Amino acid sequence: MDRTLERVGDNYLGKAMDDRIGVFVMFEALRATEHHEATIHAVATSQEEVSLRGASASGSALEPTVVVALDITIAMDVPGGGNENTITELGRGAAIKIMDSSLICHPKLVEHFRRIAEREGIPHQMEILPQGGTDAGGVQRLHGGIPSITLSIPTRYVHTPNEMVNASDVQACIDLLARYLQEAHTSDYTL
Repeated sequence: MDRTLERVGDNYLGKAMDDRIGVFVMFEALRATEHHEATIHAVATSQEEVSLRGASASGSALEPTVVVALDITIAMDVPGGGNENTITELGRGAAIKIMDSSLICHPKLVEHFRRIAEREGIPHQMEILPQGGTDAGGVQRLHGGIPSITLSIPTRYVHTPNEMVNASDVQACIDLLARYLQEAHTSDYTL
């Protein structure tokens, strides 16, 4: 983990976790991937908060067959948050996105990630984000449609100087992405 982060129990607290932690998960998952047959393009983009511009440019240039975006998501598991506002919770695992305001994740990709998590015993939770979007939404509509999904890291205090993630959630995201990359070539995502 980054040395500029403060450890608070099992959690890490720091600035700009959105989306330094996504880049960390990307690099660590690539390191943990033992073997793969799929061609993998690991891309870190900018301007996600202003119309997903970096992802759209990258997706246009690379023409991927599948997109897995990495981002944080809201963990409102705090006093006063209310159950109706709880999108994810710290310590419950990787968040497999179903949808947000920028995309509806490809159902076969969602199922593939869920199957891997269940088979491998990787803690996970399902995510529906009512507002906000991720880079997957910027690529999904390119080239006639690209199967896309977002794997999210639950985060408290989003868009503040003290964003917080849980170490076990981060590890769950790394493990889940690495396992997916090892078998990405085995699935057909046509509807």
